[in-house]
Amino acid sequence: MNKTLFFIVAILFSLSGKTQENTFIPQPESVIISSGGFKLDKDTKIFIPKKYQTDLGSLVVAELKKDTQLNISMQTGSVSVSSNFILFQKVKESSIDSEGYILEISPSKIIIKATDYAGMFNGFQTLRQAIPVGTNMETAIPSMVITDNPRFHWRGVLLDVSRHFQTKAFVLKQIEVLSSYKINKFHLHLTDDQGWRIEIKKYPNLTKKGAWRADRTGIAWWSREAATAEESKTIGGFYTQNDIKDIIAYAKTRNVEIIPEIDVPAHSKALIASYPHLFCYDEVPEGVNFEVAVGGKAPDNALCAGKETTYDFLEDIIEEIADLFPTKYFHIGGDECNKSNWKKCPHCQKVKADHNLKDEEELQSYFIQRMHKIVTAQNKIMIGWDEVLSGNGVKGATIMAWRRGRHTPELQAPREGYPTIMTSYLHSYISRVQGPTFIEPEGPNSVLPLSVVYNHEPIPEELTPEQASLVLGNQASLWGEFTPTEEHFEYMLYPRTLASAEVSWSNPKVKNWKRFQHALENDHFERLKQNKVNVAKSLFTVYPVFGIDQLHSKAIVYLETETVGYDIYYTTNGDTPTIEANKYKGNFKTTPKSLLKAGLFNKAGELLGEITEVRLK
Repeated sequence: MNKTLFFIVAILFSLSGKTQENTFIPQPESVIISSGGFKLDKDTKIFIPKKYQTDLGSLVVAELKKDTQLNISMQTGSVSVSSNFILFQKVKESSIDSEGYILEISPSKIIIKATDYAGMFNGFQTLRQAIPVGTNMETAIPSMVITDNPRFHWRGVLLDVSRHFQTKAFVLKQIEVLSSYKINKFHLHLTDDQGWRIEIKKYPNLTKKGAWRADRTGIAWWSREAATAEESKTIGGFYTQNDIKDIIAYAKTRNVEIIPEIDVPAHSKALIASYPHLFCYDEVPEGVNFEVAVGGKAPDNALCAGKETTYDFLEDIIEEIADLFPTKYFHIGGDECNKSNWKKCPHCQKVKADHNLKDEEELQSYFIQRMHKIVTAQNKIMIGWDEVLSGNGVKGATIMAWRRGRHTPELQAPREGYPTIMTSYLHSYISRVQGPTFIEPEGPNSVLPLSVVYNHEPIPEELTPEQASLVLGNQASLWGEFTPTEEHFEYMLYPRTLASAEVSWSNPKVKNWKRFQHALENDHFERLKQNKVNVAKSLFTVYPVFGIDQLHSKAIVYLETETVGYDIYYTTNGDTPTIEANKYKGNFKTTPKSLLKAGLFNKAGELLGEITEVRLK
């Protein structure tokens, strides 16, 4: 384990005006706090522009009641009182960008200034965070002026609802919570090998068969054997088109755009199981299984790139989905395509010869270009994973860059003129576990701590200013292989999506890990708890790193934590550590095979997080 990965050094900073420690997430660009405060009570009046009263007004009244238990009324017409009011004011002001706002809190009134609905919504979310958490009575909100604008206009979160279906109610809950942290793009991964999750009226078998798989609960994801045709299929679910309309409408009032993804040509086992004629060949080779995948094994999951019926079928689907979603974006996937069947398929090889394609990479480009033509015919912008850059690429597409290492799409895409959304596997794939793998729930054998998400810089320093301007924003992506329950799903989302929200919204100059950590501890963990959100507290985990000195029969131990400002206490005799145990001051030596237990404690002697336990061998 790389020691430096988990050791975070805090850098103190000063906000505009008076130096402040505050608990806002994401951190605004300027916070100036003054004396006094606004007393919120049952007689407070709310004034909202007429055109926003139905959506924003209803939301503001409901959220304030939930936060404070106060029944505060919305007024019609212009401001009719001299004090004790909250005013939402649409303005034309050069210092306020789209989605930005100015929040002014004084002893007599609160004013939220914005140029658009989104800015008013975002300003209100900051106001909610200014109200002391847990308030259930008349409340004093500190006087302050906040000026705030978003760094990026793509502040996204991907939810994979294909691997494990999540209910409409659960999706709505996540939209409510995430939008309160200024997330404004909600990427729904609706199809994959393990399930098709959206009703298509022209092709009902997509949900009649494709939304359901055989039960392999209790068997490791990558060890599950394929289902047989005779097995009952009881695991799954899907969204009706009315469900999708409800989700879109709910999200719209919260400044959230729902982005649909239909993943093709690969990751299509559920689609092929529903309509096998879309697979390669005329006579299917022996051993090919046409059942929805039950786990990680999903061979023969690529659509045929050579049959014209494939494109006709997908055009019908895209047209139906495009009509349903008002967003200008349509995500077609395009990633991780196993092309082995294409190499043997006569239909694919004929297309390859007819179009002078030199290899299967160019055949995939041909496929994606056909998708691009279909999507643009619906007046949508096509998004694809960065694999669509291979072969001949697809000019006019938007790229979602996820790969690193020898693949450098976060550089290649903007350098080649593509609008690019950063969702780096190394920094933003929150399906990776967030603490030591031997402590965390089942997941990939790969760790992505909260601090690494927080410290991510989406714009690579190698890009020129012109290339950097093509970076649309940042996105955290939660893949669903290891999230079978709502509780586990939320555990993986929170608090890392809050870190991603600050990366996406805040100017890097005002970001500070220590401040963010304390904001979680002193405020947002409690807010999330009140919203009945299951939150991981893995940032308090102690990471043990040790080696065995065989020559001297000693174990050499290092203990690390990503938090700042707390002390580690440990034992090596199997006792549960308290602040009466050994205080960690640096690496130490002990007897091999000792049972090490370590925990992180605050200054009051309270254990934060869980005890780490490991046998030194």
